[in-house]
Amino acid sequence: MSDNATLYTDALKHQDILKSTRWRFVLPGLTLIGVLALIFAALGDQPQRIWQVFLVNLVYFIGIAQAMVVFAAALQITTARWGRPLKRFAELGAVFAPASVLLLAVLYFGRNFVFPWIQHPVPEKARWLNVPFLFSRDFAMLIILGGLSLLFLKISVRADRERLQRGDASSTTLLKKLEGRLATLAPIIGILYAVFYSLLAFDLIMSLDPHWYSTLFGAYYFITSFFSGLAMLVFISAFSRTKFGLEDYIGPKHFHDIGKLLFGFAVVSGDFFYSQFLVIWYGNLPEETRYVILRLRESPWSALSYTVLFVAFVIPFVIMLSRKAKQKPGTMMIIAGFVLVGVWLEKFLLVVPSIWHEHSLPIGIPEILLTVGFFALFAWLYMLGMKSVPLLPVGDPLLHESLGHSGH
Repeated sequence: MSDNATLYTDALKHQDILKSTRWRFVLPGLTLIGVLALIFAALGDQPQRIWQVFLVNLVYFIGIAQAMVVFAAALQITTARWGRPLKRFAELGAVFAPASVLLLAVLYFGRNFVFPWIQHPVPEKARWLNVPFLFSRDFAMLIILGGLSLLFLKISVRADRERLQRGDASSTTLLKKLEGRLATLAPIIGILYAVFYSLLAFDLIMSLDPHWYSTLFGAYYFITSFFSGLAMLVFISAFSRTKFGLEDYIGPKHFHDIGKLLFGFAVVSGDFFYSQFLVIWYGNLPEETRYVILRLRESPWSALSYTVLFVAFVIPFVIMLSRKAKQKPGTMMIIAGFVLVGVWLEKFLLVVPSIWHEHSLPIGIPEILLTVGFFALFAWLYMLGMKSVPLLPVGDPLLHESLGHSGH
C-alpha cells in the first residue's frame, strides 16, 4: 500500500505547484491581447488578413486538441500499457472542446472574408456550400465529438477519485463499470474523429477553393492533426515530467515509444501529401493542378512550401532515425517544437493562398498576436484542467500493471 500511497501523492502534488505560478495571470492576459488584435484588425483596412489567420488557428488547434483525446482512446482500445502514464495528458485535450465551439461561432462573423462561395456561389455545390447548412453541421460535429471527449475525461477522472478515496479496496464493480464505459466510448470517438474531421476539412479548408477537390484531403487533414497532436503530447509530457516531478513515471522508454509513433506519423503524413500530389500531377487537370502550382511555384508561397516540407517532415524524420534521440526528453521536446511550428505553417499554406491574392506574405504583428492569443487560450484551458484532476490515471488498472512491469 505504501507504493500506492506514493503514486497517489505524486499524481496530485502538481496542484499545489500550479496554485503558486504566474500562468494564471500571463495566459489570460495573452489571450486578451489576441482578442483585441482580432477586434482592431477586423475593424481596420484589411479585415480579411486577420480572419484568414483566425481560420488557420481554428483548424490547427481544434485538430491538435481532438487528436490528443483520440490518442487516449487508442490506448483504451488497444489496452496498451506503455502509454498509460501519458494517458491523462492526452485526455486533457478535451478541455478545449467548449472553446472550439465558441471559436467557430466567432468565425461566423468573418464568414464573408474567408468563404469566397458566399459572394460568388457555385450553383452545382449550393446545396452543400451554403452558410446555414455549413455552420449548423460543423457546430453539430464539434458539439457531439467534444461532448463525448469531455465524457471520456469525466469517466476516467471519476475512476481516479474512486480509487483515491478507497485505495485498493476500490477495485470493485464500480471501477469495472467505469472501465467498460471507457471501452465503449473509445472506438466511437475514434470513428467519429475520422468522419467528422474529414468533413470539417472539406468545409473549412477545401471549400475556400470551391472549384478544387480531393477525396484524400479529409484523411490528410485528420492524419496531420494527429501528427501534431502527438507532438503536443510529447511537448507537454516532457515539460510536466520535470516541472511536476514525474521522472519516476515518465522515463526515456516512454519517449522512445511515443517517438516511434511520432516518426511513423511523420512518414504517413508525408506519404499522404505525396499520394495526393502524384494523382494531381499525373491527371494534369487544370482545375486540380492550379491548386498545387500556386503553392509550389508562385511567389510568395513557393518558399513557404519548402519550409513546411523541411520543418514539419524532413528535419523530424532525420533526427528521429536515431534511437538515442528518441530516448532524450529534451531532444524530443525540440523535435515536437519543429513539428508544431511546421504543421501550423502547413495549415497557413492550405488556407491563405486560396483567398489572399496579393504578392506579399500576409504575416504581420496582428497575425502574430492573434496566434499567440490562440496558443495562450489553449494553454490556459489546459492548465485549468490539469489543476483539477490527477496527472496520473490512478484509476486505470493498466497503469498499475505498467508501473509494476517497469519496476516502480
